Amino acid sequence: MVNTEEQAISLHERKAEGKPIVLIVDDNPEYARLFELLADRLGIAVHVVNSCADAIEALQLYRFDIIIMDWVMPDVDGPTCTRKIRIIEKKTDSHTAVIGISGHENATYAACIESGMDDYLKIPFTLEELNDKLTQWLEKRVE
Repeated sequence: MVNTEEQAISLHERKAEGKPIVLIVDDNPEYARLFELLADRLGIAVHVVNSCADAIEALQLYRFDIIIMDWVMPDVDGPTCTRKIRIIEKKTDSHTAVIGISGHENATYAACIESGMDDYLKIPFTLEELNDKLTQWLEKRVE
């Protein structure tokens, strides 16, 4: 579970290091591991969850700089999860950029925007493309 005090402290410590914290919502352990391995090269810290319920729980504990959302997940898909996050954000007057990532044929930029996501990155992507997306949204967050 992501709602332990230990994990919230760990996130706080990583934020104190000056790295943006990216919430990765992906049920595929290989993709989650890939993001963990790339985190240092991208200059970010990642917190990985594998379901929408865990993502919402994590968002209640800590503020993330960006969310990377998988499109296809077993219980609640990425678009539905994003809609749920946006409903919560309306109540708290907050907004965290959500970047949809998928190779699924129904996952398009337009479909991501329609679901409440802010951007989309198609799999396969390069490290440079991922870095550009993260940089773009981190800069917008600071403005």
